[in-house]
Amino acid sequence: MSAPTPHPATEAAPPPARAAVSLAGLLAFLGVGGVLMAGAVALALWPWLNGQGWAAESAGAWSAALGATAGLVLAGVPMALLVWKLARELAPGGGRADAGAAPPAGMPRALFMTLAEREFARARRYGTGAALVLVDIDRYARLCEARGLAAGDAVLAQLLCLTAPTLRTADVLTQFGPAQMAVFLVHADATGALDVAERLRERAEQMEVPHPEHPAGAPLRVTVSTGVAHLRPAHLNLQALVEDAQDALIAARAAGGNCVRAAPVDLGGVSRTDTLPERRRAQPRPNNDA
Repeated sequence: MSAPTPHPATEAAPPPARAAVSLAGLLAFLGVGGVLMAGAVALALWPWLNGQGWAAESAGAWSAALGATAGLVLAGVPMALLVWKLARELAPGGGRADAGAAPPAGMPRALFMTLAEREFARARRYGTGAALVLVDIDRYARLCEARGLAAGDAVLAQLLCLTAPTLRTADVLTQFGPAQMAVFLVHADATGALDVAERLRERAEQMEVPHPEHPAGAPLRVTVSTGVAHLRPAHLNLQALVEDAQDALIAARAAGGNCVRAAPVDLGGVSRTDTLPERRRAQPRPNNDA
């Protein structure tokens, strides 16, 4: 099984934005460093100048220079911290700082929806782009019937664990259903979101998951269907984006699975509820004999 590879920043932010962040960080670092160096030199020379009798003659000039140095430091440090925070959000593999102690396999769905709502509103306000990727395990009910529910859980858990390290700090991940995971990508354009979805499909196809009840036996192998919805002006709320991603996912399943489809799609006579019976059959049946 191949090791997960973090997706590059180009998958969620175009190269010009990434280059701008790097340049801004370098300029901020050089500017703050230069100001601090100038202030240190001035303070170091002050006793010597005072001993030479120059300080008294130029006290006003030196005071102005030191005041300007202090002002530039106070202005430059917050700017440097802001640039560092932005660069950190665009860096892969950090995990969300506001997600608490979220496990590697993603965060609870309620927290996912809260963070996705916030990032959705921010993307609409500033036009930074966002996308939702839904990944559904193909023939999940058949897998559970043949190998048991534990096998289905093991496959989804492995997929979540392999996906989490490849995402950036601001991206959010969760189990979205019995056989489904969701990834909300921030600062994502349509091309980048499709690239991420294709990588997820390839990673799932290459997985070899040990059977939880028969670890010495043949590993479990699956494929996935993936639906992608990129934020458009028609998406007035997060639910509209979710529904578009679900439509794209249904189109991928209808195409035979192991593929990626992007919204908007024409489902024809296919309904979102057409996939529900399979999910119900995969759930544990209640024990009515007790």
